[in-house]
Amino acid sequence: TFTRSVQENMMKWHNKAEENPDRWVRLDLKPALTKVRTQLAEFMSCDKDELALVQNTTTGISAVLRSLEFVPGDKILQLSTLYESVDNTVRYICDTHKDVQVVEVPIVMPLTDQEIVFQVEKTIQDHLAKKDGSRIRLAMIDWISSVPAVVHPIKALVDMLKSYGILVFVDAAHVIGQAPIDLTYLNPDFLITNCHKWLYSVRGSAVLFVPKRFQSLIHPPAIQNDYKSSFESEFSWNGTMDYSSILSIEGALEFRKQYGEDAIIHYCHRLAVEGGERMAEILGTNVLTPHEHQVGNMVNVRLPIKNINHPKLETRDYLTRLLLDKYNLFTPNFKHGGYFWARVSSQIYLELSDFEHLGRVWKEVIDELNAEDV
Repeated sequence: TFTRSVQENMMKWHNKAEENPDRWVRLDLKPALTKVRTQLAEFMSCDKDELALVQNTTTGISAVLRSLEFVPGDKILQLSTLYESVDNTVRYICDTHKDVQVVEVPIVMPLTDQEIVFQVEKTIQDHLAKKDGSRIRLAMIDWISSVPAVVHPIKALVDMLKSYGILVFVDAAHVIGQAPIDLTYLNPDFLITNCHKWLYSVRGSAVLFVPKRFQSLIHPPAIQNDYKSSFESEFSWNGTMDYSSILSIEGALEFRKQYGEDAIIHYCHRLAVEGGERMAEILGTNVLTPHEHQVGNMVNVRLPIKNINHPKLETRDYLTRLLLDKYNLFTPNFKHGGYFWARVSSQIYLELSDFEHLGRVWKEVIDELNAEDV
């Protein structure tokens, strides 16, 4: 959700484009995009020319994975909790390249940071022990996974993976605005993050990080007139479209400066931790991650469903539709580790009473489900 000030910023760019479309496309668009990249570079501690503005994480991941050259015997390592569309993109690469396969790291929370790193490294060592001539070329690693929502020990994972000569692509879709990003310190090979999730820009705005050493390899999904001219030029023009959502990142950064980045992050984190505990108390259950530093602005609360194989739950969107249709509420719900969980997001416009209300709604829904004869 974006603020009114961000919406006004978006409309400023939209109206500017409509006032004189030819001038906008031919003269004014690229300088406006460069200004936003400059602001983001300061925010993320990197060079502006290492950033490309794209519509969303899916687009950025597709750009990198479909640009890299994979040869027979290459493997792509990923966590079992990888986001579905990212997993599908990896599977597509495997389907369209001879003898390129996935190496999956099983992740079942709760785990400590050390256990997560150990599990990933053990998977690498098990692969190396086969001595079959194949190599793990690339690792797709969540910084904050989607379901379940868990903050991973990203610096330790990046350093460990790179020590094995593995390229590291950090899926940080949920990170910018939820946790500080210092790309100079983290030093990934690639990183993508959605600005419209937690930074509060308008939907359809993300930023892709590609260091200069790899830029000659990476091209946008839509090849345009600037092919092979420069990384910046190729990604600055995606054809005729409305760029106002991407440019609204400017308004989002202005809004966050007004209230303070640290203050926003601290408020949302504390509310997620306390709200998750309060919901678990109402439901008589628990949160998934007992370690507070593994919680960003999202917390996973166990739903007290007695029969997780209830026939109604076989319909993928049953609980989602019920919450939206009857209560006008939405929280992702999912199976993990033999239980059902709700992922609850904390935002600056929410307070503890909202978590308590959601807890009571979920209790009513689950009590009715549990009362049915199955």
